[in-house]
Amino acid sequence: MKKRFKAALGWLGIIILSFIPVFLWFRLGPGIQEFADYSSAVHSLGELFGLVGMTMFALTFVLSTRLRFIENIFGGLDKVYIVHGILGGTALIMILFHPIFLVLKFIPQDITQAAIYLLPSTFWSVNFGILALLGLIILIYITLFTKIKYHRWKFTHEFLGLVFALAVLHVFLVRGSVSSDYIFHGYYVYAAVVSAIGLGAFSYSLLLKERIMKAASYLISDIRKSRNTLVLELVPEHKPINYNAGQAVFIRFYNEHLSKESHPFSIASKTGDNKMRIMIKKLGDFTERLEHLKPGDRVSVEGPYGKFHFRNYPGKRQIWIAAGIGVTPFIGMAEDLLEKKHDIHVDLYYTARDDSDFAGYDIFSKVASEVPGFRFFPWNSSQKGRITVDSIEKTSSLKNAEFLLCGSHAFKESIIHKLIKSGVDKDNIHEEVFDFR
Repeated sequence: MKKRFKAALGWLGIIILSFIPVFLWFRLGPGIQEFADYSSAVHSLGELFGLVGMTMFALTFVLSTRLRFIENIFGGLDKVYIVHGILGGTALIMILFHPIFLVLKFIPQDITQAAIYLLPSTFWSVNFGILALLGLIILIYITLFTKIKYHRWKFTHEFLGLVFALAVLHVFLVRGSVSSDYIFHGYYVYAAVVSAIGLGAFSYSLLLKERIMKAASYLISDIRKSRNTLVLELVPEHKPINYNAGQAVFIRFYNEHLSKESHPFSIASKTGDNKMRIMIKKLGDFTERLEHLKPGDRVSVEGPYGKFHFRNYPGKRQIWIAAGIGVTPFIGMAEDLLEKKHDIHVDLYYTARDDSDFAGYDIFSKVASEVPGFRFFPWNSSQKGRITVDSIEKTSSLKNAEFLLCGSHAFKESIIHKLIKSGVDKDNIHEEVFDFR
């Protein structure tokens, strides 16, 4: 409940910051009298949508900085990315409404003028706005509706800074060049602050963070390959990072066959282990190139991030449900139970397509044999079909249990829907929601 309260406060803070320009517009600007007639009202709404959308746009860059205090507010970096996506989509809607409402004042009397208003013109201040809007639409579409690889998606996201810069030019130039509208006293000061926040956060993420926040240096000490997974063991060159099992890190590989961009991975080793274990599913081009890695290669590790660990949830009875590579955070957490310091009962349900796909099987079997409070239920879906809540309920009581889930989005959604339908409180359901491409 405390975590949900903090997240609610975080959302409240975002909403308040986003609507500050509305308050300024009514308090220091023309105010309610601008809604006296249709033409003035829709034009004013257009201005307000633009101001709020631009503010939200800037805040999305702040959320993408991976700053620790933001992660703590929302309960993990994976939750921050969800907020980032929602805010980015909402910013796009607000910014789309900006030109729509501005031209509504010409409709239906002057359709031609309305069309001209939305087309490129000799006023570059307006053209900057059009370019920014088109760029934002394209990039948000790529984010929400395509399944391109992570490195390509990350590359497209770097253009958001250019889109925001075009929007900044529009914000500062459009008032003086095509309009004599009075927005509010201090408009340029507010626009400068919002612009500085957005451009500053973007520059920090893209250019400055690596210089300010030095990543830890590790070496690959061992590589184990199977049909579908690649397991790397990393040892620190100097000081190791402090992490909990189940957290995630961003890793940059220094190998002549790989690019130097960082990629996110979940940690599969026990809390604080000097040897950090990373488990990678073989999915495509990038993971195929990881076959070129060799012991002794250096990597940089940024993090850790995330809050997905059984200690962060109060229940003494927990049911862990993993699908495929989603088992990764549970491997280290199961090893943590070997310390026998935790008064907790855990049932782990792990579904995979084939017996050869059960990563960490030996570890789970060992923990089950040595820790009385841990039970392991492997589920071969090719033989038994998809695992369901009904099948789980045959061996584990759902009552008063905490549920920890990790796997594909579709898998988790189906399980969560059925759990809630079976009477499980939503506060007792916890999922890792990193969805890296």
